[in-house]
Amino acid sequence: MRLLRRLAPAQRELAIRLRLMRSALSPRTRRAERRADVLLVSYPKCGRTWLTMMLSHALARLAGLDDVDYLTTDLLDGRAERLPRIRVSHDDNPHWKSARALSRSKQRYRDQGVVLLVRDPRDVVVSMYFERTRRERAYAGTLAEFLHERRGSLDTILAYYGIWAEQGPRLPHFLLVRYEELRADPGAGLERILAFAGVADVTVAEIEAAVAFASFENMRAMEQGQVFASGRLRPRDPADVESYKTRRGKVGGYVDYLQPDEIAWMEQRIRSTLDPAFGYGSPAHASLEPPASLRTAP
Repeated sequence: MRLLRRLAPAQRELAIRLRLMRSALSPRTRRAERRADVLLVSYPKCGRTWLTMMLSHALARLAGLDDVDYLTTDLLDGRAERLPRIRVSHDDNPHWKSARALSRSKQRYRDQGVVLLVRDPRDVVVSMYFERTRRERAYAGTLAEFLHERRGSLDTILAYYGIWAEQGPRLPHFLLVRYEELRADPGAGLERILAFAGVADVTVAEIEAAVAFASFENMRAMEQGQVFASGRLRPRDPADVESYKTRRGKVGGYVDYLQPDEIAWMEQRIRSTLDPAFGYGSPAHASLEPPASLRTAP
């Protein structure tokens, strides 16, 4: 009976992985990534959809566009010629791989700007668990079991961050943005990212409008109303808050789901594995400033 319960999630996992692989290898995807001036990269569940909506709204206002898909992978679909082409990259689809299977080189990005969005691995792994179980329905285990999964859980997240800690500063145009920093002051974070991309003429009003548009409350209202045709901002089950894309957005929310021994185990893994420059070695971050050792000039 237990095998039968796990069979359907396993089939869904296989279907998702095949779809992502086909998309990543398609000539269309490769051409689009090469054409981009700036790539927005992150491990999934780091707030990438929220940041995409803020950036899309700000760029649309600058370009004078009203009919915009705020969730498209290529922001504005390249319709604004005077603005940089910014693309969301799924960079290796790491959430379906083991730590050892991750790509170690990022030199394919050497001619482009790269914005790397990171988030506390403890929050990421909890959010990923609910993505797997409530949205994708591709995992049948408990959260405690998921923490130790070989593919797509804590060890993969830490390895992915470690690769970028080594490779990111080697790129000529690299910017690290922490989710926690962005949540603390989204306007300043958005302005910093736009400046890195070469957008210097954005106004305070345009920044404030983008932040308001992509606020958690507005995104949740749009998700509940199914405003977008894309399934990226739609709950799997409207009655289940854990199945929403806009699930919580809380910094440090992992403490509400994990036992003290599980938290202690994760913290030990982070301290022993993750580059301390990320600032996630302690539950309480002393500073929300981006670490200097992972910061390069535009």
